[in-house]
Amino acid sequence: MNGRLIFLRIALFFFTFSLIFFGVRLFHIFPPVIAMQGNNPLPWLFSATGLMFSIISGFVIQSKWNTWNELIDATHGELSAIRQLHILSRHFSQKVQKEVKQKICAYLALILEESKYSTNLSRRSEQVDLAIFSLEETVFNIDYSQYPNIGSMAFDLVRKIMDFREKRLQNAQHKLPLGVKLFMIVTTYATVFTSLFIGETTLFYDYIFTSIIALLSFGIYMLIDDLDHPYSPGQWHLSAKDYKKLLDEVQADS
Repeated sequence: MNGRLIFLRIALFFFTFSLIFFGVRLFHIFPPVIAMQGNNPLPWLFSATGLMFSIISGFVIQSKWNTWNELIDATHGELSAIRQLHILSRHFSQKVQKEVKQKICAYLALILEESKYSTNLSRRSEQVDLAIFSLEETVFNIDYSQYPNIGSMAFDLVRKIMDFREKRLQNAQHKLPLGVKLFMIVTTYATVFTSLFIGETTLFYDYIFTSIIALLSFGIYMLIDDLDHPYSPGQWHLSAKDYKKLLDEVQADS
């Protein structure tokens, strides 16, 4: 999600929470337990709930963070191998170099075309598959008798492009299971709701600290949701701009 949408979601959540907080406190729907009251188990139960939420959230964030890093590495590896193949093609004849360049441009252009209609670049496209297969066939059909030392390098780069592409697609499809996602939603709002049971003697301090707990809980969920959608605009966002940059670079090379 983009910055404006993030701000709107946080503002809407904070506004809704503020209404609920003051409604609960002013109308005494359930009187808060003062945290300093050591003879009441509610503060300790809330601490245990918050600790469990933190541990589970930390585990999920770590898992999604690893997937994000692997997705970044696969994307950069794919682009790097394509760039190296384009540079290597300069050692071939003009005809072969032009053909390899056309196949690379066709592949990159199709990825960019797909990104215009869907931000979900994890979806396997038959047209993109055909484009990468066409590039592979072009490289394999080159007569390497005049370039014995370059043939193995070209084969290796094509293999890397296909391997990195498969890794990119696989990592992008690693979504949170529905049960885990629902569990995170429930625990997030449960933590926010139970924080209303714990209060301070001063309403202002009570509001500040309870709001911080609510915003932190909601922020953790937004972070997990953002990492779970790597191709949706947001703070952790993979766009097709690097593919566009490489396409412009290849096309500009005469």
